[in-house]
Amino acid sequence: MSRYSRQTFTAFTLASNKSTISDGSSSSSPAASVASALSKAVGDDFNLMLDSRSGYDLGEAVKVGRAIHELGFLWYEDPLPTTDIYNYFKLLEKMDIPVIATEFPTGWLEDYAPWIINKATDMLRGDVMIKGGITSMLKIAHLAEAFAMNIEIHHGGNSMNDVANLHLQMALPNTRFMEVLLPHDAWWHGLIEEIQIDAQGYAHAPIKPGLGYEIDQELVARISSQCLVKFGGKF
Repeated sequence: MSRYSRQTFTAFTLASNKSTISDGSSSSSPAASVASALSKAVGDDFNLMLDSRSGYDLGEAVKVGRAIHELGFLWYEDPLPTTDIYNYFKLLEKMDIPVIATEFPTGWLEDYAPWIINKATDMLRGDVMIKGGITSMLKIAHLAEAFAMNIEIHHGGNSMNDVANLHLQMALPNTRFMEVLLPHDAWWHGLIEEIQIDAQGYAHAPIKPGLGYEIDQELVARISSQCLVKFGGKF
């Protein structure tokens, strides 16, 4: 992790879906040790977040949230099941760390209204792949802005979706981070040139027409031919 923090990254999300972080009232857990060690490794000026992947019930989520708040984590992502708006509201009442939900399930603009009305999340979450594309995400971002909320854009799942996410983020005042998944090579495919992060941790707006990135047509043709050979069919 310290290797990545010395490169171009300014934040890191620790993913865990088990309630293994102690609230200090009992012996230290392995996950608490990992979170503490991670914080020490990257230093106080490096942003850390926890993605709990909807793994906790309310009691567990409270303990975990309090523990990572003490460690200086920036936000607490998806601690409860994705549709548990009732308990998200109760969780936010007990938390000092910002809670961010709404990455899942898939949906559209109107699906965010209950979360805002019920004060069940401090920020909104989404990406072009599972929230209806660029236009839908732009509407969702403006909805967040109207309520003085940030929207943090989730990784798009592939290179072209990330390009669309990048365009969206360039147009928004209420978002902070561009999420990338590591290692890069596992997620980079289909483009002639991938989005590059500079030495200061910034991605830059493309200057070419359209989305600004060129699809690798030779790769598309090669993979299409392999599919035809494998399945013996035609497109």
